[in-house]
Amino acid sequence: MVYCTNHMRVDGLLAECITSAFAPNGPYILVVDDDQAILSVIMMLLETEGYAAVGFTESKRVLPFLEQAQRDGTMCLPSVILLDLMMPAISGYEIAARLSRHERYIHIPIIIMTADDKIRGASAVRGATDWLSKPFHIDRLLDKLECYLSPALAL
Repeated sequence: MVYCTNHMRVDGLLAECITSAFAPNGPYILVVDDDQAILSVIMMLLETEGYAAVGFTESKRVLPFLEQAQRDGTMCLPSVILLDLMMPAISGYEIAARLSRHERYIHIPIIIMTADDKIRGASAVRGATDWLSKPFHIDRLLDKLECYLSPALAL
């Protein structure tokens, strides 16, 4: 079951959505999309496929979440990040760029998700590893996740 609230504590850290497979010390996917409907669908898909995931609609919570997880050692960093680009407060462009400038985050693959038809690939966004054009097919998302995740992440 996917649990979505305005604020949920995950080992002392605030999150908005988590899948039941999530364990603070285990691998997981971080999903960031300001559209609650899209976030919910992606989280339900990941739940159905047995993936552990944490989700946010408020982009301004993502960097503090990662920083606190890293600093406190209470959680692993995500194995992959699914990141919407066009969001209020802090855009996906800014989040990807900031993460790419820090050695502790640069190893995390970032798959950008965008409806911007000007974006034709990950190279258009600093820090991005791969991209999906919205709307996307579920199989395409799952194929991309399989490329970046170890088999141990799927239950």
